Amino acid sequence: MIKSNSPDSLIAKADMAFEAACRKVIDRARQSNTEIVIWRDGAIVELSPDEATAELEANLAKRDSNIPS
Repeated sequence: MIKSNSPDSLIAKADMAFEAACRKVIDRARQSNTEIVIWRDGAIVELSPDEATAELEANLAKRDSNIPS
């Protein structure tokens, strides 16, 4: 994957939009007391809002640790 250090790059903007969308879905699931349904490894998986938050944070930390300074 191509990465750019510039916060104004299209990739950085797409990453920010995707993160915001994920957080919005998690907030909506939390407010409506519903699960978040995803497709993972060929199967349907239901995550609680807390599980989805933990997974999002772990994936963001992993992504950020792989970005060169």
